[in-house]
Amino acid sequence: MRAHFGGYFIGQVVTFMYLTETMKEAPEFDASLWPQFSLFNLLVANFWPLYWVGYLFDKVKLDQMYWHVYDVAQARAADALAIVHYFAR
Repeated sequence: MRAHFGGYFIGQVVTFMYLTETMKEAPEFDASLWPQFSLFNLLVANFWPLYWVGYLFDKVKLDQMYWHVYDVAQARAADALAIVHYFAR
């Protein structure tokens, strides 16, 4: 059982490191948004088996989906923050 959890943890760490290193070359990457990218990569790394299956089948489509989901998540977070600021007054 330890090997199973250890393997899963190592998979998460490797996926997070891969995403962090490869996104530096992406044209969409903005260094001022590093904390958001880091949290998003942590969430993606939790589903690392699905990520690597998608990577093996169609890397370009996976990349497009990654940035689309990030953009949508960023917009929803901005909306939530605006609502919090509105009610905090």
